[in-house]
Amino acid sequence: MSLTIKIKNNHWTLLPERALFWKEKKTLIAGDLHLGKSGHFRKSGIAAPQQINQTNLDRLERLVHQLQPERLLLLGDLFHSDYNREWFPFEEWCTKHPDLKKILVAGNHDTLHETLYRQAGLDIHEEFIDGAFEFNHKPAGSADKLVNFRFCGHIHPGVKLKGKGRQSLRLPCFYREKHQMILPAFGEFTGLHLLDTDGAECIYTIANRKVVSLKEN
Repeated sequence: MSLTIKIKNNHWTLLPERALFWKEKKTLIAGDLHLGKSGHFRKSGIAAPQQINQTNLDRLERLVHQLQPERLLLLGDLFHSDYNREWFPFEEWCTKHPDLKKILVAGNHDTLHETLYRQAGLDIHEEFIDGAFEFNHKPAGSADKLVNFRFCGHIHPGVKLKGKGRQSLRLPCFYREKHQMILPAFGEFTGLHLLDTDGAECIYTIANRKVVSLKEN
């Protein structure tokens, strides 16, 4: 179950698939897919499930089919590593959606040759600005100093919830500060960076395929 919020009079739907939909601009936003990570690990002799790449693409396909966006905005770390054969399924997926405008805000893992991104139909930016909103890979060091509202990824935000006794649960989340929101990593097999709940204005956790407001000011 998704959750729709308003930021600067625009509507943003937080999706349990760990992505975001901008209603006014019909834009699907996701960060940190880390495609190719399992292939990179296996190449290095580290066991990793082979189906991770396809699982990520299948989830992306379902969202595109469901939401019918006009744009796909990727907030960096699209491909985890050096070029490997797991790039091909993504390139093939892109060719199936020729009318979908695809924008990549480059992240620190996006080190493939530029021609590969171009062949997949991606427009590449260091930063993407649309109206009062900016889209970057990394969070701002001081969100209070931002002029626009920033959406970003990079750190794979999560929170730790404690229950009775010693029970605890780690969950991915959308982490909102005064002038920025950090999106959870879209990709599987990416891990979580636990953040302090006290430092957030709003936290929306993802649990049991639902987006739930944990903290909202």
